[in-house]
Formats: sequence, C-alpha cells, structure tokens
Amino acid sequence: MIPGKTYTPQDVIEAAWRLRAWIAVPFMILALATLAVVMSLSRSYQSVATLQVVTDPATDAYVRTAARTQVADRISSIGQATLTRSRLEAIIRDLDLYPERQPSTVTENVIERMRSEITFKSTDRDVFVLGFTANDPQVAFAVATRLTSLFLEENARDRGQRADATTLFLDSQVADVRRKLDEQEQQLEAYRAKYAGELPSQLAFSVQEVNNSQNTVRTLLEAVSRDQDQKLLLQRQLEAAQASSAPVLTGVGLGATAGQLGGGASQLDIARASLKDLELRLTPEHPDVQRMKRVIATLERQESGRDNGAAANSAARQRDPRLVEVRGQIENLDRRIAGNQEEVRRLRARIDDYTRRVTAAPRRESELATLSRDYEDTKKLYSSLTAKQQEASMAASLERKDLGERFRVIAQAQLPEKASSQSRTSQLIIGLLVALGVSLSLAAAVEYRDSSMRTENDIAVGLRLPVLAAIPDLQSPMSGRSR
Repeated sequence: MIPGKTYTPQDVIEAAWRLRAWIAVPFMILALATLAVVMSLSRSYQSVATLQVVTDPATDAYVRTAARTQVADRISSIGQATLTRSRLEAIIRDLDLYPERQPSTVTENVIERMRSEITFKSTDRDVFVLGFTANDPQVAFAVATRLTSLFLEENARDRGQRADATTLFLDSQVADVRRKLDEQEQQLEAYRAKYAGELPSQLAFSVQEVNNSQNTVRTLLEAVSRDQDQKLLLQRQLEAAQASSAPVLTGVGLGATAGQLGGGASQLDIARASLKDLELRLTPEHPDVQRMKRVIATLERQESGRDNGAAANSAARQRDPRLVEVRGQIENLDRRIAGNQEEVRRLRARIDDYTRRVTAAPRRESELATLSRDYEDTKKLYSSLTAKQQEASMAASLERKDLGERFRVIAQAQLPEKASSQSRTSQLIIGLLVALGVSLSLAAAVEYRDSSMRTENDIAVGLRLPVLAAIPDLQSPMSGRSR
C-alpha cells in the first residue's frame, strides 16, 4: 500500500481483480470445509412443557396458603430439588441415555451434560417452561415428560411439607405464648391481691374515705367537747348540791389559816400539810408550830365526833333523787365520751391507712402499668398467633386436598417434528459468508503489503514528484503483447 493513497471504488475493483486468485482459492477451501462440517453435524430436537402457578380465587380469598412464597423463589427451589443427581441418574438409567457412557456408572460429566441439555426458565411472572434437548426426538419427548412429572410431584410434596412445618411451628409458638400469658395473668392477680386498696382504680374511693373519716372525726371531737362541758356543769351542780347539805366546820384556834383552809375533811389534810411546811422552816418550839399542832388536834377530835353523823348524812344524800339523776347523767356522759374517743382513735388509724394507700397509688399505678402493658402485648401476640394457627391449619388441609396454590400444565410436552437447531441450509449460508469474509480479508492484507506504483497518481502520491512524461501501453497487433 502506497502511503497517503486514497482508494476510490474503481481502485478497489481493480485491486480485487488483480488479487482474484487470493480471493477465490481461500474461499473455495473454506467453502468446502464448511460444507463438510455442516453435513457432519447431527440434528437436535427439543421437547418443552409449559407450566403455570395457579390459585383458586375463592380459596385465596378465604385463607392465605401457608406454603406460599415468591413464585420465582418457589420455581428455583423446586427446580433444584427436582434436578438432583439421584433423580437424574434414575432418568439416565431408565431411558438409557448417552450410550457412550459405561453401563454401570454415571459420571459427573454425564450429569452435567444432561443438566446443560435441560431447559428450565421463567417466561412470565407465574409461567415457566421445562424441556429437554436431544438428538432423538423420542428421547427428548420422554425426558421432558418425565421431568414434568417429577416437577409436579416435588411441588406437591414441598407444599405439604411447608404447610405442615408452618402448622407445627405455630402450634409450638402458640403454646409458648399461652404459657407466658397464663404466668402474666397470675402475676397480675397476685399483684392486685397483694396491694388491694392501693391500686389506681381505688384511689377515688380512698380519697373519699379519708374525707369522710376526717369529717366524722371533727363531728365526734365536737360531740366529746360538748359532753365534757356538760359533764363539768353537772359535776359543779353535784358538788354544789353536796355542799349545801353538808355541816359547816369552824376552825377553832385556826385563825386566818383555818379560814383559808375551808371546811370538811379537807381542812385536816390541809392543816397537816401546813404543819409540815412550818416544821421545815421553823423550830418545833416556835409559837406558830405549837398553834398548828393544837389546830390539828382539835380537827381530829371534830372528825372523830362527826363520823357517825357524816355516815347518816351520806346515806341521805345518796337517796336524794336529784343527786341520783345527776350522777346517772354524768355516768352516761362518761360512757359516751369514752365511746366517742375510742371511735376517734379508730377513725384516725383508718385515716392513716387510707392516706398511706393514696400516697402509694402513683407507685402502684406505674408498676401495674408495666405489668398490664406486658400482659396486653402478650395477649395481642397470642390473638395474632391463634389466627395464624387457624389459617395454617386450614391451609394444610387445602394443600392435602390440592386446593391451594399449585402448578398446572398449560402445554404438555410434545414429540418434536423438526429440529430445534438451525437448518443445514442456513448453517451453510453462514459458513459461506464467513469464508468470503476471510478471503476478502486475506486479499486486503496482500494489497496492504504491496507498495507497487501502477498509475501516474501512485507516483505523484508515493514520490511527491511531478510526472514529466508517460509511456503508453503499446500492444503489437500480431502478438497482442504490450511493449
């Protein structure tokens, strides 16, 4: 090829004519080789079955099938379980596939070869094809039919196992949650029994009891105060009545001191107390001490002489109706005061107890809220699991009756009537086109390496010199050869 030369279509045609031998000879060789290869190739036949995932709409609306998963995952999982080595070996032996293998063994290479000849793919969301390719149409049909049957059997078995496994799992979960729910119920009952009266639901009652008890205590204290005042009044009336009916004793020789001591037996006691006081401050010979001793002696004589008359006067006073009535009223008041005071003590203890309950209510509310929240969560979980358990049980029953999600064959595998691979004519045409391309490429390579100059333009481009003269191609009329 001359550097810098631009080929025109005319140049290309002239080069192809000049290199026609480089094009024709390789083309013929490659064409013959293509023909030989095409004629030696064997034909392959493919038999395919089409399956679809179907579900009964009424059943699907009633219960969700426990064995349901994503369709693509289901197909892939069942396909892997169907195309196991043991099942493929059984098909190879039963149908006597691959006669070139050893009769007693099936090598891994044979298994891999069979897997490569199996067609298993999805064509739509819930539709997929399953087929087999072989040199014999009868073999392709038999293997495709066998694979379809295995696939349907594996699907039915897989659905049943999934449904049963789901049911067993939910049964165990429901039992565990039920035990937990019973334990929490017992904890709640024990808590309510232990802290009865301190629960949040009883707070209003406790507050009302405190208020009622406080009001009752105030009423009782007012009654006790009134009764004590009345008792004091009655005691004064009794003392006045007793004083008006008692004899008056004169403190002879007592002087100012005897007048201050008053009358009755109390004068003797007071005189004795005064003597003790004087003896502490004065000597025994002091005139005041001697005078107080004489007053005491006089009072003692009066006391002893008065005992008989006092007894008679006391009996008379005891029989006085007015005094008996007053004493009865005082005794009634004492009993009523004691009863009211006892009731006040009881009510104050009750107030303290209910006040403690009111104070403990917020803490009990927090603890009870935690227990109740855990119980409600467990109860909701139990309800949910129970519903799922019922659905799983129904789904398992449907799967056993083949009413759940299943695979349906919408196109059975057929005996192939023509080869699935390309026809020999198309293969031969492709081979010839390849041979022509190789031949043209070889001629182009020869032209690329040829730097001969054949025209004035080649000289001008290759040497970059002007052409001064050109010798025409002269031919002899006799010989037809150029000179």
